[in-house]
Amino acid sequence: MSEKTGIGKLAAGIFLLIMIILLAGSLIAQPRKYQVVASEARLHLEPSESSPVVVSVPRGAILAQASAVRFRHNWIFVYYYHPEKQKTLAGYIWEPPLRKLFPTVNARLIYNGESVAEPGELDFSQELKFPYLWGMPPEKLLEVEGQPLTREKSGESEILQYQREIMNRRCLVEYVFIRGELTAARFFMIDTFTDNNYYITDFIKAKNYLVQRFGLPVDEQTVWHDSTFKERQELWGRALGSGLLEFRSSWVVGETEVELVLTGSDNRVAFMAECVGQKYKSFFSH
Repeated sequence: MSEKTGIGKLAAGIFLLIMIILLAGSLIAQPRKYQVVASEARLHLEPSESSPVVVSVPRGAILAQASAVRFRHNWIFVYYYHPEKQKTLAGYIWEPPLRKLFPTVNARLIYNGESVAEPGELDFSQELKFPYLWGMPPEKLLEVEGQPLTREKSGESEILQYQREIMNRRCLVEYVFIRGELTAARFFMIDTFTDNNYYITDFIKAKNYLVQRFGLPVDEQTVWHDSTFKERQELWGRALGSGLLEFRSSWVVGETEVELVLTGSDNRVAFMAECVGQKYKSFFSH
């Protein structure tokens, strides 16, 4: 088997695994939310690394964009609610250690506003091909995938978005390029559920599927930011949508890190999958 064929099969397998991303709540205009993906990120008084630090924000924290204006390309102004101080802090943060919790897209193209009361089963038997290689340029992706829904550039980064139906779900797919090289791929399922507990069920099913394919996760966390509903499993969906409960699992497959994240904010749920080329992880830290 040639090296190219082997990489292609690995990529297809990874795609089959990580496509699970569910996005709850309508894609209407509202403040962008970000989640910290590095071990920590720092809020500064000014858009500069040399500026005084307002607060260090831990991995998994959710930030709200306070201004649509970007500063020095990759700096954004955000709000962060500090749980210990019980107050909201503001500052500038470098964007690469963040990911959008709810992606921005032209809702008229992909969202019909209908919620599903009883969603069908995820179809793990579906055979999919995902012909990408880490480091490939945007032009190569365009040859394979065609014209995207949107193409957003900011500083050294560029994101191409596509709509796809994957495993019996409508998905938004984002390809992330930095300095002209493909570094990450993200998958968001657009179908919404009336009961947030369905997201938890699907997360467990997706995680179990990945365990069967790749073994136990290298990292697995169930995070309770408030344990009020911890002993009442029927209310876990409410806790999830309120940002009180979060699930994460990640695997390393060859040159790719795969992560499933189920989280929420403001009564919206995001069930996302992301794969990042191992050699590009430094691009997402500061």
